[in-house]
Amino acid sequence: MKPYPHLFSPIKVGPYTLKNRIEAAPVNISNLTQDGYLTPENIAIFEGKARGGAAIVNMGECRIDLKTGISHKLCIPLDDPEVLPYLHAATDAIKKYNAFSAVELIHPGTRSNPEYYDGPIWGPSDGPGHLGKDYVAMTQEVIDYVVECFGNAAEMAKLGGVDMVMVHAGHGWLLHQFLSPLNNRRTDKYGGSLENRARITMEVIESIRKKCGPDFPIEIRMSGTEIVEGGLTLEDQVEFAKLLDGKVDLIHVTSGTFHVPSTNQHMIPNGFLPEGCNVYLAEAVKKAMKHTPVVTVGALGNPDLMEEILATGRADMVALARPLLADPDLPNKLKAGRVEDVYPCLRCMACISESFVPYVKYPSRIRRCPVNPTAYKEVPASRVTKTAFPKRVLVIGGGPAGMEAATVLAERGHQVILCEKEGALGGALRHAKYVPFKKKVDQFMHVMIRRLGKSGAQVLLNTSATPELAEAIAPDVIIAAMGAKANTPDFLSNSNSPVVMALDAIRAPQQVGQRVVIAGGGLVGCELALQLGQLGREVTIVNRKKEVCRDASFLYREGLLMELEKVGAVILNATVCLSAQSEGAQIQAEDGTISLLPADTVIAATGFSPRDDEAEQFRELAYDFWKIGDCFQVRKIFNAMREGYNAGAHI
Repeated sequence: MKPYPHLFSPIKVGPYTLKNRIEAAPVNISNLTQDGYLTPENIAIFEGKARGGAAIVNMGECRIDLKTGISHKLCIPLDDPEVLPYLHAATDAIKKYNAFSAVELIHPGTRSNPEYYDGPIWGPSDGPGHLGKDYVAMTQEVIDYVVECFGNAAEMAKLGGVDMVMVHAGHGWLLHQFLSPLNNRRTDKYGGSLENRARITMEVIESIRKKCGPDFPIEIRMSGTEIVEGGLTLEDQVEFAKLLDGKVDLIHVTSGTFHVPSTNQHMIPNGFLPEGCNVYLAEAVKKAMKHTPVVTVGALGNPDLMEEILATGRADMVALARPLLADPDLPNKLKAGRVEDVYPCLRCMACISESFVPYVKYPSRIRRCPVNPTAYKEVPASRVTKTAFPKRVLVIGGGPAGMEAATVLAERGHQVILCEKEGALGGALRHAKYVPFKKKVDQFMHVMIRRLGKSGAQVLLNTSATPELAEAIAPDVIIAAMGAKANTPDFLSNSNSPVVMALDAIRAPQQVGQRVVIAGGGLVGCELALQLGQLGREVTIVNRKKEVCRDASFLYREGLLMELEKVGAVILNATVCLSAQSEGAQIQAEDGTISLLPADTVIAATGFSPRDDEAEQFRELAYDFWKIGDCFQVRKIFNAMREGYNAGAHI
């Protein structure tokens, strides 16, 4: 029996027969040309997803009309005929791999950004604008014009070789705004009853059918619930889906609305939520459908979960966004029975956060991934080849940076020796197994270890690298990936009670008392606070800075703070821990007030420093010397992987 038989069974969508049930969900690409046209780098991303085995590759948000509103400065412009050659290049690249191409049509409505657009901020109703410019209710003339623009955009996409379109009627965009009682207060034929509030969406579908014909598939994206009091409920959206049944070719069920930022954590499920947390929404819609297949999305990287969803009829297809950024080859690996080789999405939210406008000040316009160092550098990565001049390379340290460097170097034909002083590989990643919400990091570590084992690199565990050993090996290149060491807390010398280091507390939380003070409000301190809070401890974070966890990505930080609130963690910002005493922690507030914070255990989460001196002793022992990962500068998995890959690909 073939692996995942339901996941890899065909399905009919409009006139097309898809080879499997996997859709590459729309992921916004905004590192376009200044006119919004696709670049070779953009096209390589879509081609990679098609090559990796997805049946549908959606190229993300597209502008339908510059004159009535845009939310992003750069967006694929389907109101500009000059986009056609770029669309053809992209769709040709996708179709090379027996996949179908798609785009997502959006109108932002009240989400239009005055920074990029100088016209009225149109919406279903008048109202105060969330970006400083008030909303204006759309007239019948404007509604008719926008409906026509949706049809024109779909026609432009079809002319550009796109096989199908997704109409975005969720997440707080214009069509969703008309649906939602939170945004729509109209009293005409577009307000009041569900049928009226859905009218503009039905007109958009009709406009697309009129311009593109009955055999051009339409997928509707809808939020199964707004997750907010007074907003659209699942029951409301099931009734909306019934109006769509048989009139569209796929119904894609997501959740949340940008108008209520806390729902972002369900719209793009964070790592604290269970896998497949939005599937129940698609399941409810699926039960009500007689004709149209249903797609589910959100935290679906687990192949067993995907198979179960399809096998039990909870949905007809699955849409993957972040999992295909982490590993574009996921479908092909699963089909070949290589599930252990799939790089998992960590749900760290870094990819989305970098360009999550308007919440981040300086959007990068790209989607990068900690576990995939070639994400958004696919074109240069595709040029990395076997080496013509094999070298002898010593890699010191078996954390993510060292493993990535050693693996890529060995795969390219270099002779690689990796020395790891501990008895196991993984470095700082080895702590993930102790933290319930870090299981994907542990899975990622084991995927790396397996790949390293297959690469041909020689791995020496329980081997501390010394200058003498390096001289004996006589490498052409030395890569120092020795990681970091925990900083000694300033207050230790003033303390008369033991201080537990953060990593020790992560590994052995049973040693921690009921009342806990954590000195340090960075990412490590905050994640430890959540780990302990989930175990029932009473936790207070004492943080020198004005805000905690500023070293985390925007959306991950938002979710982490929400989880800390759930477990009752107390955060004291602009506060210094002076000492650990038998009764608790002596602290000093911003105004200089000194007090004793009762605690059974004081934990130091006071950061880490590179093992720079240890690394530098190897600099002159080879022709070429690199420092990578935390050994170079203490940061995140993303940096370690990128630097490991760069060393591996370019030595």
